[in-house]
Amino acid sequence: MNRNILEFKKTDHFLYHQWNRSIDDQMLYKILPFVECTKCEKDVVFVMPSFLSKKGMSKDDKQCLILVIKGNLLVTGYWCDHPNYLFNKKDIVHFQILY
Repeated sequence: MNRNILEFKKTDHFLYHQWNRSIDDQMLYKILPFVECTKCEKDVVFVMPSFLSKKGMSKDDKQCLILVIKGNLLVTGYWCDHPNYLFNKKDIVHFQILY
């Protein structure tokens, strides 16, 4: 797997979880052009099942993909079917929703 994808760089943590959670580079190439690089301390991107379905890569109709980004670093990515808990965190976070 490549360490760079578009204008983003993958951390070692992201690379491991990308492999472990079946998030391939082809999927990222279809998602990342729609992600705003806000340069905030932390961005949490919700890639909703409707967006994944439109792009032909849905896992199912309940799982969304969560990407955590710091600047231009991809920190982690995972599948989640109940992401509402992320809004309860006290961190300063910028949320993006792709649907």
